[in-house]
Amino acid sequence: MRGILVIGLLIVSLIIGILVIKNMGADSSGGITETQAKNYIEKAEKTADRVNDRVQKFNQRANQSEAD
Repeated sequence: MRGILVIGLLIVSLIIGILVIKNMGADSSGGITETQAKNYIEKAEKTADRVNDRVQKFNQRANQSEAD
């Protein structure tokens, strides 16, 4: 009797786990993740460009101050 109860609880917990995973959307990782990844990559590239510009301006100021 005790074994049947344990097996029943395992089956119920597996069903609940599967429903929770499906509700969280883990199986639908197709197009949404790709567009989000593209957005993150574009944002990172823009940020890298801005940082590069600022570093170049900083280097120019440092060179000017050394020349003076």
